[in-house]
Amino acid sequence: MTCFTRPWILFACLALGLVTRLGAQELTMLYGGMQTEGKSSYAYQVDYRQNFIRYAAASVAYINEGHIVGHHRDGTAFELWGRLPLFNDRFAVSVGAGTFYFYDTQFKPGGGTANIHGTALIYSASATAYLGGRWFVRANVNRISPQTQLQTTTSTLGLGFWFGQGMKPTKGRLGDAPDEYKYVTDPQLTFFGGQTVVNTFLSPSAQAYAAEYRRGIIPHLDWTVSGIYEGDPEIVRRRGVAAQVWAVNTFFDDHASVGVGVGPYVYIDHKHPAPSDQRNPAAVAPLVSFTLATALSEHWVARLMFNRVTSSYDRDADMFFIGLGYRWSRKSG
Repeated sequence: MTCFTRPWILFACLALGLVTRLGAQELTMLYGGMQTEGKSSYAYQVDYRQNFIRYAAASVAYINEGHIVGHHRDGTAFELWGRLPLFNDRFAVSVGAGTFYFYDTQFKPGGGTANIHGTALIYSASATAYLGGRWFVRANVNRISPQTQLQTTTSTLGLGFWFGQGMKPTKGRLGDAPDEYKYVTDPQLTFFGGQTVVNTFLSPSAQAYAAEYRRGIIPHLDWTVSGIYEGDPEIVRRRGVAAQVWAVNTFFDDHASVGVGVGPYVYIDHKHPAPSDQRNPAAVAPLVSFTLATALSEHWVARLMFNRVTSSYDRDADMFFIGLGYRWSRKSG
């Protein structure tokens, strides 16, 4: 039950910002280091932040804490922020706190690999310098404090892009959308190719494929049904069907979009068949996904997709896809 409820909390946090479209939208890529108990490694972070009012924001971030002996940990953080704009809004300092849902690949005592899932408190501080136009530079520090696992500190520096209406986030202008904004995603059929990476210390991988049908329900809320083949990375061979609900947002007159989706993934793993007393070989796992899409023309769309499968038998996997989709008008769909 826990594996399903945590992704829905993440979805609700991002959906609140996307559906209401309050304030500026900031996407940041950061890289740096991680420190824990005298050990160190690299760290990187992809952060999407939404300013609700001038002094408050919320964010959803993917954080990878690098690799140290016995631990490969990453996960998703969702935080609330207090922010203080300075120097006529060309600089801002922020402090945040929230929850980090993590996936930690560890050694089993008897050999093999365990995928440990859990939650931790996360405390953060950041400083942002707006360069003009839409670009900014951000320094960020996170303290991640699970009760029974490694406590870490990540320090990263990165470049960000502001998706507001104007060219830069000036005072009193946080990028609010028009009140009558009613965009709903047109029906789309997309075919993907990419790679599956299973979360063990050897990280076995394989070519993977998927097909997705997407349709908007209401403004900023989509649903999809997907067929997925994860390939054959030797220790799993899964294929199945996923149904997801998505929080989405669009930019640049609807030519680009971002979104996060969650839902059940019903699959069959031919490397791990069902027990003899179980007639149905299918199993179900939570699927959390992130996407970025851009319109190539009136009907054609290019889409990037990241999927995380959360298994119950130490076979978590990441799927990285690039796809080409065709969309048509709702009037004809």
